[in-house]
Amino acid sequence: MTSDEMTPAEHEFDVFTGRLGIEVPADLKGGVLSGYQGLRGMTALLRGVDTGHRGRTGGGTEAAHG
Repeated sequence: MTSDEMTPAEHEFDVFTGRLGIEVPADLKGGVLSGYQGLRGMTALLRGVDTGHRGRTGGGTEAAHG
């Protein structure tokens, strides 16, 4: 498959694995790519969720209640 026939996700995956020196066997690439796309989708969903939780700031100066 040439780079013109690749999906954007496939191209991105190839760039990342190539940059890291990872060789994915051709017979496993479909499954690994599917998992990669699933993780990318979950990451996007998690980044869009507002849980109302904010990280602690101020060096722990909040008073403990107990």
